[in-house]
Amino acid sequence: MSGTERVPFRLIVMECCGTMICWVNPRLPTYCPECGTRIYPEVRGWVTEQDDSAILKVDLERKKR
Repeated sequence: MSGTERVPFRLIVMECCGTMICWVNPRLPTYCPECGTRIYPEVRGWVTEQDDSAILKVDLERKKR
């Protein structure tokens, strides 16, 4: 099974802990997924790359047993 979907891609450098994350959720995170620090609304200024029409390709192969 495979498919493609347009997603809002964002590369975010978390200023709270220095972690770089690729984010494809239309909503920005409220808390850092790495250290748990509350980061919203400051995270809006931490987005370093943005593409609102990125394509996510999913290719799943189901193994038969």
